[in-house]
Amino acid sequence: MTRAATWALGFAYAAAWAIAGWLWTGPLNDLDYFFLPAARIALSGHPLMVYAVRFKTILAIDNGPLGLVPLTAVAAVLSWLGWLDDERLRRMAILGVLAIFSLLMAREAVVAIDRLRGASLEGRWRILAYGVFVAAPTLWLSVLGYGHVEQPMTIWLVLLGVRSLARERPLVAGITFGLAVLTRSLAALPLIPLGLLLLARGRWRAAAWLAGTAAVTVALGLLPFVLADPADTIYSLLTHRGNLPPSGGSFWILVAGTSYQWIPEHADVLFVFGLAALASLLVIAVRRDLEPTSRDIYGVLALTALALPLLAKSVWPYYFLDAYVFGAIWWLGQASPLALGRRMLGAAVPLLAVVGTLLTEWEMGDASAPIRVPEGVATGVILSLLIVALAARLVWRRPRPFESLNGRR
Repeated sequence: MTRAATWALGFAYAAAWAIAGWLWTGPLNDLDYFFLPAARIALSGHPLMVYAVRFKTILAIDNGPLGLVPLTAVAAVLSWLGWLDDERLRRMAILGVLAIFSLLMAREAVVAIDRLRGASLEGRWRILAYGVFVAAPTLWLSVLGYGHVEQPMTIWLVLLGVRSLARERPLVAGITFGLAVLTRSLAALPLIPLGLLLLARGRWRAAAWLAGTAAVTVALGLLPFVLADPADTIYSLLTHRGNLPPSGGSFWILVAGTSYQWIPEHADVLFVFGLAALASLLVIAVRRDLEPTSRDIYGVLALTALALPLLAKSVWPYYFLDAYVFGAIWWLGQASPLALGRRMLGAAVPLLAVVGTLLTEWEMGDASAPIRVPEGVATGVILSLLIVALAARLVWRRPRPFESLNGRR
């Protein structure tokens, strides 16, 4: 493809997002309840007070402030044009402009696939690979349906961090991961398998650079907000989640209303990170050949990403996007991913991530309706089986000679 055709497709994709934003007739979402009010506070001259935003007096923004930066910039232009109070115009502009992060996410994913395969995808294969990411139902539902415009930016930064680590640049990787955490707190989850892998391989200095620079980046990014508004910042990022009970999409609903409800209310994140650590250690201990440059590192990232929708006390459809992207890279990064047999098992991760997205969306239903316990349990069972199957595949797999879709070795 020529550069002009590439740019044309990019603009067409952004236009598709803008049109979708204009046509959207669904209910208000997190963009309207949290992110835009925070952007308005920043535009009013108080950028360090964005964590004062509340919905129903309890719910707050639980992500870092970096994701608000591009949104606030777009909101400033909309305010100057007089469009900020028009729901359709502002949604059209925001989704059209911020589609750049979906494209960057897809580009970094395809770059990762090229690196894993040892040869660049060409022609229709490259277009199809981009399509797997930019047309993902989970992505569109996350951004358009739930207003999480920061999520593609987060995953793009995480993929950049993984590539930097594969190039043996742990300092750059740490900074990039720190920026990812500043857009979405759960971006810390991929750090668990990567950090454990470095430690297991005796690369203590690299692990220290990765964790240290990520921690410093996050600390420096949050420090101004903590100093300016400590109560709201701490409540939003740390403590408000403890006020939320178990709800739809999670098997934790089985303990709702019982004496055990406090466990998911206050400790579900610990279970998520604990499962991610245990699953990572299992694969790393058995797979002595596993390195940050390996294709299977993306399988491990997908494995740990699935811990979130499995063990979070409230499961939302956009929780599956990370697993979808990592799983799709792991699948398409192998030789002949469309061949029948064991190689098609790689497609199960993105496919079931989409199924989980749609099942969770259906299970949510009307917010006023009773929570459907059977559907939440079914989602948990499906995810448990997928995690076990993926872990077994990663543990038992052995490297094979590479053969690309383009027929070159």
